[in-house]
Amino acid sequence: MSAEQHPRTEGTAGIGPIWRDANVRSGPSLDSPVIRLLLPDEGTSYEAERWVTGDEVIEGTIVSDVWFRLTIGGWCSAVNFHQETVADVLATAPGQA
Repeated sequence: MSAEQHPRTEGTAGIGPIWRDANVRSGPSLDSPVIRLLLPDEGTSYEAERWVTGDEVIEGTIVSDVWFRLTIGGWCSAVNFHQETVADVLATAPGQA
């Protein structure tokens, strides 16, 4: 798999809490092993150090090929986070207008 890298050049990006059970994987691919399971908790917010385009994930009506490298380690699909927050992060990412 080739993934387009989009590193954060100025620290981390707050991507907020997850809204559903989320697998954290060793890489930005559905073929990568699951290394952690995150459970929904509105009181726990996560940060990403970078994002990449990788395997497409479908969750109901949400479809995304964006994966976040979490500061706690591992990769998590953008479908697991509130989509308004994801859109804000991606809109302000380096190289974006």
